[in-house]
Amino acid sequence: MTGVFEKLRARFDEVVGVHERPERLAAAWALGLALGLSPLMGLHTVLALLLAFALRLNKVDVLLGTLVINPWTLPLYFPTAVFVGKRLTGVNVPRLVLPRAEEILHAAVWRQHAPWLRSLLLAWGVGATLFALVAGAVTFVVLRQAIVIHRRRRRRHESGS
Repeated sequence: MTGVFEKLRARFDEVVGVHERPERLAAAWALGLALGLSPLMGLHTVLALLLAFALRLNKVDVLLGTLVINPWTLPLYFPTAVFVGKRLTGVNVPRLVLPRAEEILHAAVWRQHAPWLRSLLLAWGVGATLFALVAGAVTFVVLRQAIVIHRRRRRRHESGS
């Protein structure tokens, strides 16, 4: 039974790129995280896979990085990114009065709210892009160093020093 678990562990390590060079492993996670934080909602997975193939990065690691934004984190992230985007652009995002449920599918309602939506999307785009770039860069640097330190300690531990 132990042999089965060892094979499963070895396969898992291979799938998630545990044996990759620290730079490549950190780059995969940083790319995924940056894409996950980008304002390109709905395209994260497709872009992650395309870029992972193009850059020859571990697809699983890149996809896992995109999961930073999910139903639990988006309600915190979206308003924060909009706030930062508003501060950077100076755009005014007025309060939205939500239409009634039966009106939500009418084009006239969306035309009426177009100025609000434009300013919101501009603020979101700028704030989320800034967060994506900064978080991607910081993730790469921190994770690369953490991987190097972890592997060094593990080698020392395995050699008995």
